[in-house]
Amino acid sequence: MTGIKTIIVEDNKIDQRLLTHALEKYCDDIRVLGIAENKEDAINLIEENSPDLVILDVELPDGTGFDILNFFIPVTFKIIFVTGHMEYAYKAFKFQAIDFLLKPLDVKELIKAIKAIPKGEVDDHYRSKIEGFRRQILDPDKILLMDSNGFLVLDPSEIIQIEANGNYTDIYLVGNRKLTYCKILREFEEFLKLHKNFIRTHRSFIVNLDHVKSFSRQGVIKMTEDHAAHCGDSFKEEFLSYFKQP
Repeated sequence: MTGIKTIIVEDNKIDQRLLTHALEKYCDDIRVLGIAENKEDAINLIEENSPDLVILDVELPDGTGFDILNFFIPVTFKIIFVTGHMEYAYKAFKFQAIDFLLKPLDVKELIKAIKAIPKGEVDDHYRSKIEGFRRQILDPDKILLMDSNGFLVLDPSEIIQIEANGNYTDIYLVGNRKLTYCKILREFEEFLKLHKNFIRTHRSFIVNLDHVKSFSRQGVIKMTEDHAAHCGDSFKEEFLSYFKQP
């Protein structure tokens, strides 16, 4: 019997039924081998069946989906994460381009996620992507950036400013370091909203408030290590509000 061997890890009965029914009706290439409702059952089911795909709830009664992944290093299967009300996890999913489903579950989104599953075997790039994302969720105070070579974990204080560069974004770090990523500035803005020190000051700039040294009437923001950013008129009021005396 062929097909993508799939295991569902989900403790909610309604979501279990929705997933199995939708997969059976709309995804002919998916073969569900079983359903686990907790961490221990999931680990046993995965070990016994060696699935191609695991649809994995992030929040479980006895732990998290990442606890399960800790038993399978390196990971040998593709993953579609399922998450509920974890705002940070949702932003991280979007920013890191990880396959996920947001509760309440939607059949169309499920079908879309199934079609987006990477083809071929699980490779080192995919493993690195999953491991990087796992570390990001488990340590949300850090900022994790991924590229084709792997991932880099940064402390927010290392970032001085972020600047748009066409379809790319330049990140200026302490120590005269610079990184360039193939993401537009808006993606960084959304992801960094949960890090309070970062603020958009211009259509081309995000600054770390801890690195601001001065501001001129011309809208020039002097940053540490001789960097400079601009503050547009529509951003000026919010930017200056952070420096008002109580």
